[in-house]
Amino acid sequence: MLSAIVLTNSPPRRAGTIIRTILIAFGILVVAMWTAVGFSVVTARRHALEDARSEGRNLMIAFREEVATILRGVEVQSNLIGERMRSEGDRFDLHAWGENNVLISPGVAQATIIGPDGNLRSTTFDPPFTSTYFGDREHFRIHLDGKFHGLFIGQTVLGRLTPGPVLPITSRVDAEDGTFLGVLNILVSPSALTTLNKSIDLGPHGVMTLSGTDNLIRARFAADSPDGTKGVGVSMAGGDRPAVVEEGAEGSFTRPGMIDGIPRLFVYGRVGNYPLVVTFGLDLDRALAASRSYAETMIVIAFGATLLLTGLAAYLIREIRGRAAQEVKLKATNVALTLSTERAEAANRAKSQFLANMSHELRTPLNAIIGFSEILTAGIPGQLNPKQHGYVANIHEGGGFLLRVINDVLDLAQVDAGKLRLHEEKGIELDCIAGACIALMEEQAIAGGLRLSLEIEDRMPRVIADATRLSQIVLNLLSNAVKFTEPGGSVSLAIRRAENGGIVLEVRDTGPGMTAAEIEVALQPFGQVDNGLARRHNGTGLGLPLARELAELHGGSLNVASEKGHGTTVTVALPAARVLADTAASVVVGQAA
Repeated sequence: MLSAIVLTNSPPRRAGTIIRTILIAFGILVVAMWTAVGFSVVTARRHALEDARSEGRNLMIAFREEVATILRGVEVQSNLIGERMRSEGDRFDLHAWGENNVLISPGVAQATIIGPDGNLRSTTFDPPFTSTYFGDREHFRIHLDGKFHGLFIGQTVLGRLTPGPVLPITSRVDAEDGTFLGVLNILVSPSALTTLNKSIDLGPHGVMTLSGTDNLIRARFAADSPDGTKGVGVSMAGGDRPAVVEEGAEGSFTRPGMIDGIPRLFVYGRVGNYPLVVTFGLDLDRALAASRSYAETMIVIAFGATLLLTGLAAYLIREIRGRAAQEVKLKATNVALTLSTERAEAANRAKSQFLANMSHELRTPLNAIIGFSEILTAGIPGQLNPKQHGYVANIHEGGGFLLRVINDVLDLAQVDAGKLRLHEEKGIELDCIAGACIALMEEQAIAGGLRLSLEIEDRMPRVIADATRLSQIVLNLLSNAVKFTEPGGSVSLAIRRAENGGIVLEVRDTGPGMTAAEIEVALQPFGQVDNGLARRHNGTGLGLPLARELAELHGGSLNVASEKGHGTTVTVALPAARVLADTAASVVVGQAA
């Protein structure tokens, strides 16, 4: 390849071509390497989060079962005491009954009966006790109108008969004839709700939280709050936590803690049909420590490799320039006209030879790589394990991407050289081309969380065009729109008749949009609006320029209308001369994804 360049080009041009080739190869290698590093780091972090989420769920289930066991005991005992109240009436002595019966379940502090007037009627507390009024308590007032049924689990409060905070669990008791007998109040200490925090290592920042469906904390266990009282009454609402947790619901989210602001991975679950939610919070920094260390190691390795490649490229460029300068000196005696003619002829031959060599030298091994990766994926030589299958998939994806880049470069070069010829056909149906392009982009749109739609005006006429190149235009525009539109957005392809009798194809997206200056950059070959080292989207910057060149080859035009933050619309107009007036295709209007 280099020998052909030597024979057909002048030293400066040859050196420039070789240097550009080196720089392109260097750029491709560096981008591919950092892409692989980024993918590896993201994958490691995702696996670490999945492992932490699984661990958190197991602990959440254990915590939830402890709480549910206590509540079931409370419910059973509440029913028993209610029966005694109905059978014995005012004669029922809760204190005497409590001395001869195991009260509910381990961890229950005390029980009280509040009369219909809100005053304390009976209690398991040891006498003497003074008459205490509870008529102002929420857990009493909720039962007055008889509309609430079952157990009511109130907010954790400072008990009027106990020195510490308690969780009141109340139920209304009615006589057989419906007369309101009073409210039975079971007082549970927050520290008695679970023993899990004592049997596992929560770490310095792990938390276990019990909250109501109103999102208010009933108990919160952590290293600095082993009794579960710190943070009681604080709302857990906000961020990614659901506002309402339905029965049987489970889930997870990450955010800073509402009490101390420490980032955590939270796993939550509803406690049966009770209005309570248990949440287990794992220290996010602790969960991601191993993946963060792995990421730092990979970045250091990639940085070192980048420096090595940079040094090698710099050395080669210096050598090439030095040799080119020596050759120029040897040819300095040639006549200026002869030298100019030879350079012009060499440039034409070099361009043709470069395109031919690039096509052969890169397409041939890439096709082999893609083919062999497909054979390995199909399991023809033997079944692969999941890790090997992932490596082969990455090889196949990378080879396909590089092949598409090469094809775009060659197409654009042929257009610039005026050698690209359209293979025109009559009777091209735009709905078929549009449907095929939408189908090809559907999977990518679904993976990106986008809505992909197609709108075609009724009875669209057939056209005279190169079907392959027309599909290439639409695919390039759809690919760009899908790539740059954030999840939850939409991309649409619309085809309609123009007022001048031509055809208009529009690709609209709800992406970030561009300024006028950015549009100019995007329309240039290899132009990248997001051209930093940390840009989020891969690409060569050839899709939009190539689409414009192909549209102009059809005698049409391509225009970009965009506003920062309000999406982009790319319009391709085909002239009326390409429309067959006596034919029309059927209407196709639909949504692909």
